[in-house]
Amino acid sequence: MVLSIEQVHPAETVRDLDEAPLVRHSILPLPRQWGDLTFELRNHIEGWITVIRGSQTTDTGHPLLLADGWISPPREFGATAVLHSGLEQAEIALGRALADAVTVAACTTKSWDDNNRIAVAQEPGTSRWTAAWLHNGVPGFTGHDSWKAAQTDAAKQLDAMAGSFIVTGDTYTAAIASAHLRRCANQVRDQVLTAELGDVIRSHKEDMQNERRVTKIADGLGVQRPFLYRVFKGTEWVQ
Repeated sequence: MVLSIEQVHPAETVRDLDEAPLVRHSILPLPRQWGDLTFELRNHIEGWITVIRGSQTTDTGHPLLLADGWISPPREFGATAVLHSGLEQAEIALGRALADAVTVAACTTKSWDDNNRIAVAQEPGTSRWTAAWLHNGVPGFTGHDSWKAAQTDAAKQLDAMAGSFIVTGDTYTAAIASAHLRRCANQVRDQVLTAELGDVIRSHKEDMQNERRVTKIADGLGVQRPFLYRVFKGTEWVQ
């Protein structure tokens, strides 16, 4: 069977796929697990092949590069394979696939376009958090032990993206994109600071109620008393 680089193949139809050597070091350590999905890069006799095994509730497809850009056709099989024209393209494809999977589960997403975006999500079944991004189409990832650390790193990455040239096709759109991403970085920082404020308020809930100062504190915060009770309950100003 001759593989086309313009379509997603059922992995079981690719001859000797499982015998092809795994690439261990790439943009991310491989193979990589995300929930029920496994991402592989193999050095096959046909060329560099990305493999995605498993499924998730929301299918994010299997990325491949066509003449007019990246697309992610749906995965109609439990294990899919795509042949790429080179190693770099295959690495980017697999990075995009993982970034898409992270985005589906994300608590935080910020973007300018499909090639300049970031997402933060807790890794399924673990206490670990991941920040995943694309900067001018190139994927990147960091792992963290807490939501706060992942959010803080996401803000840092957004600042780095904003501080470099964003490929948009012209200079004034690039300037707008950079300003937007810089604002996104501050929005993510605000999420962290707001959650910290909520934690401080909740830690002093009993003091505020015993001293009948709930209304005064709410006034100082610029919110209504009922909102402050929602903060007490942990439905507002949380991570």
